[in-house]
Amino acid sequence: MRANYTHGGWVTVRLTSRWPYNPLSLVVGVLSGSRQFSHAIAIIGERAYEASMSHACRAGTLDELMDGVALYRDMDVWVPDLGGAIAFAEAQVGKRYDWAGAIGIPFTFSEDWNDDTAWWCSELVFAIILAGGVELLDPAYIRRVRPIDLHMIAIQKSALVRVRELPAIP
Repeated sequence: MRANYTHGGWVTVRLTSRWPYNPLSLVVGVLSGSRQFSHAIAIIGERAYEASMSHACRAGTLDELMDGVALYRDMDVWVPDLGGAIAFAEAQVGKRYDWAGAIGIPFTFSEDWNDDTAWWCSELVFAIILAGGVELLDPAYIRRVRPIDLHMIAIQKSALVRVRELPAIP
């Protein structure tokens, strides 16, 4: 059980794969170096946040955002300013999806991850945690934040949870 602190708190980074795959998301994920995870969600308490190709930037219950997920792995990140993370995440709800950035991941288009007019999944999660006061990666040097970048951060992660089996990726 996590402690409840006045100022700080936990943000859970959930790396996911869905089935059936969104073909475009699968291609972007594979071309950007991730064969296992193609999506990232930020979870704060009972609320979850994502930027997805089909829903743009949204918030909802974890059950709503986990619809169709076949497997996932969690990474809990303690942030000193949980209120800042929540306020930032809520302010992003309704913003558009960053198609140029997501499709350009393998080709280095849309290199400014912190353009907050549009997001793709992993850069939104990274920005939420940054708004909470934690630099998982150095924002002065990182220009693109992919799900695989979040997966490679040296913070303990949960075991892989299989909600259902995925067919092998060719």
